[in-house]
Amino acid sequence: MTQNKARRAARATESKVSNMTVNDDDYGDAFKKAKDEHDERRQGDTEAKRLQAEADADIAVLSDVLLSQLQTAAQKLGPLGGSIDIRQYGRTGKLLRPASVGFRITDQQDHQDQPDYKKGHQSRAYLIVSQGGMVTVTSGDGFDPKTGQPRQPNDVSKEVGIQRRNDVTIENVKKLILRAIEEYRNDRDGAS
Repeated sequence: MTQNKARRAARATESKVSNMTVNDDDYGDAFKKAKDEHDERRQGDTEAKRLQAEADADIAVLSDVLLSQLQTAAQKLGPLGGSIDIRQYGRTGKLLRPASVGFRITDQQDHQDQPDYKKGHQSRAYLIVSQGGMVTVTSGDGFDPKTGQPRQPNDVSKEVGIQRRNDVTIENVKKLILRAIEEYRNDRDGAS
């Protein structure tokens, strides 16, 4: 009887296996599904990398071009009694590069704590923000002490010729700094 039980069990197993016939398309469908999921994850990773590269490029143009020109101008103005108030916002990354940069030209040499301090002359405050390849340059009457942003800002991107990341060139940044120096001069002339 044990042999009969073994034969019945073997037939039952064969019966189950033959009822579970595998269609050749099942393998293809399973692989396609797995490949699609893999490609979606990879595409998500690629998109994240692309967005990070875009953000890095925005930040790099502010650090490499704008800040270097502002620092060069500050070195030139210092011996003449002028200064550039440079403000960096949203510092990110390993090198702590700024996500936006603000500046203004002034003749105040940090004498605000002196008893005979007089308000110095200054240009309008500028804020340059680069995001997604686009650049916004705003100008206002000084910096708001709470937000650090220009007060009553106006978008002057088109006027100064800096609207895209590729527009942030040494030449265009020099023009922007010279515009601020001209505003400083006009502020002095108007106060005299």
